[in-house]
Parts: sequence; structure tokens; C-alpha cells
Amino acid sequence: MKKIIYIAMLIAIITAALPVSAQTKVKGHVVNERGESIEYVSIGFENDSVGVISDAKGHFELTIPAGRKDELSFSHVSYLTAEIPYEKYAKNDKLTVVLKDKVVELAEVVIGKKNKPKTIVGKGIPAPGLVGTSGQGSNLGPEGGVAFSCKKSYVISDILVKVSGCTFKKCKVSINIYERRGKQFVNIHQKPIYETITNEKSKYFLDICPEENIVLKPKTDYYVSIRVVDGFGDKGYLYLNAYMKSGLYRNAVKGKTKKLPVCPAIQVKGYEIEK
Repeated sequence: MKKIIYIAMLIAIITAALPVSAQTKVKGHVVNERGESIEYVSIGFENDSVGVISDAKGHFELTIPAGRKDELSFSHVSYLTAEIPYEKYAKNDKLTVVLKDKVVELAEVVIGKKNKPKTIVGKGIPAPGLVGTSGQGSNLGPEGGVAFSCKKSYVISDILVKVSGCTFKKCKVSINIYERRGKQFVNIHQKPIYETITNEKSKYFLDICPEENIVLKPKTDYYVSIRVVDGFGDKGYLYLNAYMKSGLYRNAVKGKTKKLPVCPAIQVKGYEIEK
């Protein structure tokens, strides 16, 4: 039987020797400037293991251990990140957070007529096991992916993901492409990339073609990842094929990264941009 590597998000909840009242419970709703709910907003602390994702209607609930008084961060690929101070979120039974639209200049790219997509990252030796993530509701596992850089400028044409199995009745996954700036991970696309997976199939081969021009620059560090953002209340696991290549896993919404000797079988293809 193949060895299966489970990678689960560890949520540190300090309860021993502390009264329950010392915890801070935050409930709220995330909307945009037009009052529309924002789905799957990442909510947490920088470099911490405490965090959740808002649901499909923008609602969230988070229990913060005693002693944490840092700003609470709300981030989404299509909006500017908001930082809410402790004094505000600790005194609100129902917190409403408004995210401002992110204004991004669309990249103009020139692709040769005979240009064919090239594999930028993803080729590797298949690993003997699988990688996976698990969770239930908004208490979901980490994102996992592979770090890379490229020697030339490209615009992404396809993101390919090999899914080996799903025990969720249904789950929604998010694909993200980040530029790595030191310890910061900054999304380089403006629109979220979602795919819905069910357990009706034993295997999935996702071929995702972004709706926007996502440009990769030479000599720049990137990270492409996948994570479950909605289990629709069901507890389950998502299994991915793996490559024998160093992978990065973020342990929480905005948590620290960990390196493992295997990575999800994610490929990125793109067209070389003409100068």
C-alpha cells in the first residue's frame, strides 16, 4: 500500500490554565465597498497558525487564544488587504469588514503567432506516495505548492493539477500564483481561480486557463499552490499526485512556510513574451 503523506493545519489553542473568557471570539461579515459579500477571504495573523477562511457568503467565526492582540488581517486576491486593530475586533459581537477594490493595471503582452506553450515548472520524478490536505467547514488544511523562477518573461496559458482522489462529497479548491518577496507572498493575479471537485470520480486532471494575463518576470521568485477553501460542511481529504521535488506548505491562512521533499503535481505552462 502506498505511503500517504497527510499535511494538516495545526491550530494552536491555548486552553490549559486559562479561563475560557480570556479567549477572544470574533464573528463577522466581509463585504466590498458596494456592500456585496466577499467569499473565501483569508483571515488571520501574520506568521501565525491562527486563522480561518470566510464562507461563500462572507461570514466567518474565529476564536483567538488569550494574549494575541495583533492586528487581524483580511486578504483576498481581488481586494486590498485590511488590517483591523485589536481594540476594534475584540469589542464587536458582529464585526463588519469592508475591503477596498484592488486597482491593477492589466499587462500588455505580445506573443508571436508561432509561439507554443512551454512548460515553466512542474516536470519531475513521480513520488511513491501522495500529498493531501484535509478539513471541515472553514477549518481547512494548508495550501501546498512549488516555488520556482524563470529565465524569460512568460504569460501563463495553463495550470495543470493531478488530483488522485477526494473524500469530500464536494469541495472547492483555490489556485494561487504568488510573487515571493522575502517572507511575503503577493498574489499576481486579480481574479480568484476556483475549481469544484466531487468524489464522483477517482481521479481528476485539472487544466485551468486563467481569464486574465498573468505575467511572470525573469529572475523573480514565484509560488504556485492549491488549497481547499470550502468543504461545504463536510469533513474529508483531497489527495494529489506528488513529485520528488521540494515543496512549500503554508500551515495556516497567513502562517509560516514549511519545506518538504515532495510537492503537489502542479505544472505551469506559458507563452514566451516577445520584447
